[in-house]
Amino acid sequence: MSQLRGKTVLITGGSRGLGRQLALDFAQAGANVVVNFSSSAQDANSLLDEITALGRSAIACKADIANAQEVKEMVDLALSTYGAIDILINNAGLSLDAPFLDMTEDQWDRVVSVNLKGPFLLSQAVAPAMIKAKSGRIINISANTAVRARVGNANYAVSKAGLNMLTQSMAMELGPHITVNAIALGAVDSPLMRSLFSKDELQDWKDSVPLKRMTTYEEVSAFVQMLASDAAGFMTGQTIPFDGGKVMR
Repeated sequence: MSQLRGKTVLITGGSRGLGRQLALDFAQAGANVVVNFSSSAQDANSLLDEITALGRSAIACKADIANAQEVKEMVDLALSTYGAIDILINNAGLSLDAPFLDMTEDQWDRVVSVNLKGPFLLSQAVAPAMIKAKSGRIINISANTAVRARVGNANYAVSKAGLNMLTQSMAMELGPHITVNAIALGAVDSPLMRSLFSKDELQDWKDSVPLKRMTTYEEVSAFVQMLASDAAGFMTGQTIPFDGGKVMR
């Protein structure tokens, strides 16, 4: 991915989980990395140390992505530091499961704010600089629950379905120089998944897909890099299932 060298990528939720893997891999490919985080500065600073050890440049920005002013300040800092934001990865996500009849207004609002309002605000803040540069990639991390709901997941499923349509809407309005795509993830082998589901539930999921396994952070990150590269220059407005064949369309 030598074509990523010298590019600047902003990754929301970049200090942990998939975001951390994305940050490390884009740095390894030669990109400047803007790591957004909302809570743990310790995780973000540890990540910066790892990126610096690779000989790459990165900054960390604490911001609530559902807060327009904090988003603007983060984007302004990134632009003043690196002069451009070439790639935006709307990775931050929140899941607060509850049965539909028991789901609170706060649980609904928090999930929709992070998973849908956040990408809207970030993309709106970053797009003008991309338009001026006549180049840009926006990649949204979605989920296959956007098209196949599960019990107790109404807020999350709705937020990701909305993100898929936001992807299409932005692609139509931000072309021809900016591409906007989403990845609909299935189960990712991670500490989070193992904390949310029992071994039997995870095995049932693996048995239900043709590839008979979960994906990994590394695989997802490699696919995101492909979408950020020239190889995907003619792809926009798409939500690509990355779920081992769980959802086929």
